Amino acid sequence: MAVTEADETSPLLGNGNENGTAPKIKTAKTAKAARVAGAIFGPANRILLAGFMMSFTLGITQVPIIYVFRLMECDIFYTHNPPFDGLGDRCHRREINAGTATQVSVLGMTTSFSGIFNLFICGYFIKIWGPRWAFCSQTALLGIRVSTQILGVTIGGRAGEIIFQACQAIGVVGGPRGFQLVLNTAVSELVAAKDRTAVFGRLQGSIMLGTAFGFLLGGVLGEVYNIRRPFETAFFLYVACTIYGALFLPTGTGDGTSQKKSGRGISGFFAPIKIIRSHKYRLESGKVVKVYSLVFLALGIFLGVFASGYAPILLQMYATSEFNFGTIENGYLMFGNSAIRGVFLLLMFPKIISAGRIWFNGKQASSQTRHAEPESRIPINPEDFEADECGEVPQEPVQAPDPDEEDSGTGFDLFFVRWSLVIDSMVTFFAGFSTNGWQVYLAGYLLPFASGSAPAAKGVMTELCPPEQRPDAISAITLVESTATLLTQGLFGLIFAAFSEMDKPSLTFFCNAGFALIGFIVLFMAYLPPANSKRIDDHDSEAESEN
Repeated sequence: MAVTEADETSPLLGNGNENGTAPKIKTAKTAKAARVAGAIFGPANRILLAGFMMSFTLGITQVPIIYVFRLMECDIFYTHNPPFDGLGDRCHRREINAGTATQVSVLGMTTSFSGIFNLFICGYFIKIWGPRWAFCSQTALLGIRVSTQILGVTIGGRAGEIIFQACQAIGVVGGPRGFQLVLNTAVSELVAAKDRTAVFGRLQGSIMLGTAFGFLLGGVLGEVYNIRRPFETAFFLYVACTIYGALFLPTGTGDGTSQKKSGRGISGFFAPIKIIRSHKYRLESGKVVKVYSLVFLALGIFLGVFASGYAPILLQMYATSEFNFGTIENGYLMFGNSAIRGVFLLLMFPKIISAGRIWFNGKQASSQTRHAEPESRIPINPEDFEADECGEVPQEPVQAPDPDEEDSGTGFDLFFVRWSLVIDSMVTFFAGFSTNGWQVYLAGYLLPFASGSAPAAKGVMTELCPPEQRPDAISAITLVESTATLLTQGLFGLIFAAFSEMDKPSLTFFCNAGFALIGFIVLFMAYLPPANSKRIDDHDSEAESEN
């Protein structure tokens, strides 16, 4: 009979049993059940569920907001013009479509502008409160914001638009960017480096799935009941998200080293800005060089988000103005777009990253094998260094990387970021030729396959930074995305309004595709540091110069 091996939970004396076999078997079964429960209800899955719940709540109001603004702009138009007495939709006019695009653009700019400041404030909350209470602060304040939107829907007209746009300032302290920053920061410290990019994608996928179902439910609630019902439902869901975060979200991640070293003062508040700059690396030969990879990576991601960030709004605006889509049609469109993107990031993206790294590292390894020097090695221990004339070691030993912790697939992650922008530009370009409603659906359902650049960029960014700077690195890349979203919603909203006045709104798609290609070109100037090099900070280089 096979005897179950003891583990760390097995009693030393067997609880009175002579050989301790029965208690060992019972303990082994209990330990196995505990491991299964831990895998299902572990911190990572609780974080993914929090992302799904929050994005679901946010998505409920996204489709109705555009329809609400169209109704309010329609009411404003007919207060200064003769009443509508024809057949069909009285709001289907070029002037109303242009006015709606302008007001939605202002709303998007206000939201994104608030989100930029929200990143700094929420990042500071994470350092002083931890992930759990930082998350709760974001959900509670978002509940307050949606309550003001209920008031704006009730009042309507120009006053309703002003209430919507002005109360977005609540997002400075608590907003959607903040809760995503909390969850990404938590994941970055929970997950091993080799799996970090894939888990970033899974988190983004769960967020997109929540957004998809939120889009669908929001459109149905607005069509079946009234336009206020989606906002009222979102308010109660924000309350539920706050309670969930307070009870189940992990209180801390990792060993807290990153938060201790990142600082909590003014320098810690603005630390994300300092990440995006050139950094010095010491080559294997001892030469120190500057690497600008983070600068060009940030610029490439900025252009990529700038090109594609307006696509969901653009598809809705274009379909509404050209094909008379309502809330249900736009709800199905955004549901399909977000659902396909969520499934892609949850299921396909991790497999693409895994298979791509095997392919990419295989090529890289074979190339390095041909050019490797058999005698070269990096000194690890202090006694491996030659002493100087005074008998002192001239520099600190280089820490050998742990193969299990080292993310050796960062090169493919960067490769993936580049070519995803090419696919995005191609789909966006052909979307400009849509002449039927089904073609808009097709474009909306193909665009998700160009996603994945954001989680891959987070993986590259966190791997290029020391462990203590990873929370600030995530804040930095999120800050870049928020800034690009701010500009794209403002600029392309005005571009769409101008093209709508010319009765050629489809030209906006071609502008989006052009910026995506520019981002693809810029990303080729971002490269990984040379092999066997070591990053040195400013204080390290100053100490070495003194020695």
